[in-house]
Amino acid sequence: MEDLQTLAAAETLYEQSKTTDFFYKIYFIVYIFGLPNYWIEDLKLPTRFVRVYDRFTMFNNALIFTLICTELLAPFTQHNLSQKQQSNFLIYCISHPMLYGFRVIMATHQKKVKTLLYSLTVVLKRVHNDPEVEKQMIHSAVMYLFALCFSCALSMFMYTFDASWEMVRHNATFTTLVTAYPDVEDRSELASTVRILTYIVWWIFFSRIIGVYILVIPLATCLSYQFKNLQSYFLSLADIFEREDLSQSLKEEQYEERFKIGIRMHLETLRCTKLTQTVCNGVYSGQIIFNILILVALMSQMANSERTLVNICSTVFTATAVLVSTGFYMWNAGDVTVEASHLATAMFFSGWHQCGTASRRVRKLLVITIAHAQRPVVLKGLGYISLSYESYIKIVKSSYSVFSVIF
Repeated sequence: MEDLQTLAAAETLYEQSKTTDFFYKIYFIVYIFGLPNYWIEDLKLPTRFVRVYDRFTMFNNALIFTLICTELLAPFTQHNLSQKQQSNFLIYCISHPMLYGFRVIMATHQKKVKTLLYSLTVVLKRVHNDPEVEKQMIHSAVMYLFALCFSCALSMFMYTFDASWEMVRHNATFTTLVTAYPDVEDRSELASTVRILTYIVWWIFFSRIIGVYILVIPLATCLSYQFKNLQSYFLSLADIFEREDLSQSLKEEQYEERFKIGIRMHLETLRCTKLTQTVCNGVYSGQIIFNILILVALMSQMANSERTLVNICSTVFTATAVLVSTGFYMWNAGDVTVEASHLATAMFFSGWHQCGTASRRVRKLLVITIAHAQRPVVLKGLGYISLSYESYIKIVKSSYSVFSVIF
């Protein structure tokens, strides 16, 4: 079907639907959060605004890069860290470079994401677009994104509250991130100004990470519901034989033709699956490593830090954000496998048994198609870990196993 070359010519010609409207809105948010424009056409923004905002985004990215570098250099200048600050420093040094790496990885796949989006939201919806499946897809994506953004924001607010609480309780400086400058005990006006600027850049960095989540998670959600849309298409073929305005031969001819269209849609959906694997492989793999390392660090922090309500809440909310983000990646990918496994059943109940003279030819076509549809469709991380519900549980358990061995 359409490829990248066709995409450029067809950007403004696609038929709008609830799916295209939904993805336009969320990728508009992704752009505002500092990532490139991944939508299949230019966003409805003034050209001058885009030019200025792109430069502003590049400036912010430079600030984020500087922030991460100053964090990595902190061990050479910071010698008065408390136990808790050391634990937080370790978590940030692990998480921040990895999380920002996700943004860099996705920026390199901009054209591939556009091609994938065009196939999922336009090409595959032209022949059949079940409104109920479309509604479920949008609802699921919104629910996943809301839960993820809420849990991540809550973790950020808890670390902010924790730093503020230390100021009130122990007359400490407002230190959310440990950087090379200023020293945690430095109370000068310049040091306070740098801490405030660091805090602001930290939130800009947070917006980039949320942008990656908003970018990646709906892709897998849309892909899984595309397999569900295919199921609806093949089940709808049985309605052809309920029509009274067609003769039996015309019904069989129309059924065979539409069944072949369904096969082409299936092949295009499998191509989208491979493209999704290519586009999201770096994020999926990095998230698995990130999940294990951060959970081990958080369990270590819980074991060694003071048992106060604020400390416990900060650790628990951060762990929840990590588990939820990894969960939504793996659960969405697992849904692709589950929905793809149901496609063969939908093909079998498509009405082939009502064919007469064309029955033999249709049966051969059906057997080959079902055999192809029964092959497992699996998205993977790190090249060999299947992204599924079972793998998610194993990864969470492995984090505790690593912690038990080390500590």
